[in-house]
Amino acid sequence: MDWIRLSADDLESALNKPQLDILKAQALRGDGRDIALDVIGNIVARVRAEIAASGINYLDTDHSRIPPELKDCALRLAVEALQIRVPSMEISASQSRQADAARETLLRVASGELPVSRPLMAIRTASKKGVKCGRNSATISSRKSLGML
Repeated sequence: MDWIRLSADDLESALNKPQLDILKAQALRGDGRDIALDVIGNIVARVRAEIAASGINYLDTDHSRIPPELKDCALRLAVEALQIRVPSMEISASQSRQADAARETLLRVASGELPVSRPLMAIRTASKKGVKCGRNSATISSRKSLGML
């Protein structure tokens, strides 16, 4: 399945009218940096990190893509992150609960309990077992065989 890129339009669809007005006013006052795109970039990186942590999932080779089934999770977390960047943008209790649910979903992904779709252009994530170095041979020397040296 092809993974998706989140856009500022996606984030705007997750905001209510007063929040959208505040975001647009902030963009007009800003220094040219798009706060929404910064937040989206950070959330996409977090989602990809949680996917990689599972050790069973694959990642898209394009670092700006996430699985479509995690789009809602990413948007809920982005709305919450926007509130941190723009304090005048208050989130509702419902949005806060949705962000909590999104974090729980990402924890399930990270633990390997919830696999995600495999992207078309995939790279394997690290195994949970890690890397094993060295040989599995018997100990050649010990304190006893070396006379307590």
